[in-house]
Amino acid sequence: MTALRSQKEAGDLLSTYLLQGWVMTDEICSIDDCSFPLMRSKDGSLSFCTHHDELPTKSANHHYVSKPKTITKDNKQDLQPLKSTQATIDFTEEELRIRRERREQSSKASQLIGQKMLQRWTLLNDHCPNESCYAIPLVRNPETNEKYCVICGNIILTEEEALKLEEEKKKKEVKSEKPVNVLSTTNSVPKEYKRQKIEPVKVEKKNDSSLPSSDNIISTLSAKMDELSERVTVCHDPVELSHLFKSIKQCANAIKACAEASKVCDRIL
Repeated sequence: MTALRSQKEAGDLLSTYLLQGWVMTDEICSIDDCSFPLMRSKDGSLSFCTHHDELPTKSANHHYVSKPKTITKDNKQDLQPLKSTQATIDFTEEELRIRRERREQSSKASQLIGQKMLQRWTLLNDHCPNESCYAIPLVRNPETNEKYCVICGNIILTEEEALKLEEEKKKKEVKSEKPVNVLSTTNSVPKEYKRQKIEPVKVEKKNDSSLPSSDNIISTLSAKMDELSERVTVCHDPVELSHLFKSIKQCANAIKACAEASKVCDRIL
């Protein structure tokens, strides 16, 4: 029997009829090589395959009366080879297994979709693209608006949604790779930059005869200030940085004071 519509159209029609209140049964179409589940009305008076049969013109609540087909000379010749073909069909074990699995899958999907709809999920007119899910309608989460398949458990994204998600992922990776500022307040301190105790600059008191010259003192303080400045460039700890800046300021004030004292001494002498 020639199919009246494509498999994609038949799969979309399954979702459409479920939304209209028709029941998806666990029976598979009797036509050879067709594994679509049959749809039936609520009172069971009509069953049909969305792939091969003519579609009903009334709602699922209508009581359908089956009409006997009138056999004419034209369709009588068509029926003879069909009967002989069906009588000699010998399904292999693999074909029977596939048909049985799809029948069980359709029955399970109907039950799970019903549970989701009771939880305010929305039945959609799209079906799962997964090859292992045979014409299973998708449902939408009422909170996240994500499309979901009750059989494989996957969240189904459109091509546009997948590209948007990939772009957001790349942005997060780029942000995480940015270099950390020296003055960052992060709590993570590299092992090689452990906190060091900053000791104030000690100036030993000596006798007037052994006091170094002001130039030597200024040179020593300048060297110390350079050393502290180098430590600032490799330090990441905010507390240690505060001590370093304080010590540098003290050195600068000491250098300034020495320079002024040297000028006064030179005037006196």
